[in-house]
This record gives sequence, C-alpha cells and structure tokens, in this order.
Amino acid sequence: LLGAGCSTNEAGTPIRIEPATLYAQNCARCHGPEGKPDPNLKAAMPALRDFTDPAFQQLPIAQVESVIMAGKNQMPPFGGAMSTAKIQAVAGYARRLGAGRK
Repeated sequence: LLGAGCSTNEAGTPIRIEPATLYAQNCARCHGPEGKPDPNLKAAMPALRDFTDPAFQQLPIAQVESVIMAGKNQMPPFGGAMSTAKIQAVAGYARRLGAGRK
C-alpha cells in the first residue's frame, strides 16, 4: 500500500504502520482531515499549518519530521508517543495530503 510501512514493537516483531490512521488519530483534529484546518481554528491559532499551503510543501521533510517529534508553538511533541518510523510515515502522509490542493 502507498505510504504504509513497518515498525517494530518492544519484542522486535514487525508491526504495520498505517499513515492515514496515524494522521486521523493525531493530526486531523487540528490540521483537518484533508490537511486544511478549519478557518475558525486557524484564526484562533495562527501558527497552525495548512498542509495545502505551498510554503509547507517546500519545507524539507526532515524539518516536518522534527516539528512532529519536538512540537512547535501550540503543537505538542509526538517524539515520546511515536517511533521514528511512525513520525516519518505521518510526515510523508501530510506532505502527500496537501500536494496539489489549494
């Protein structure tokens, strides 16, 4: 599947990573199900990223991953809750989600 990958659990057993599920569970509430935040929420939190914004699309993917890991402004850090593989998967998903949309 496009964008799906694998990670491992504590026992070292491979587990499937579903970027769409990770995004829905951790990101969609603020960033919107299709990468475009609700205008009212965006007004209340001006730093909230719109993944359809060309400026976001031009960010290096490593920078997107870093923000997911460490948090920024009102966004909480996910580094303690997600493995590196999951952070990479959700960063790539957010990029693909916003690509080509206005």
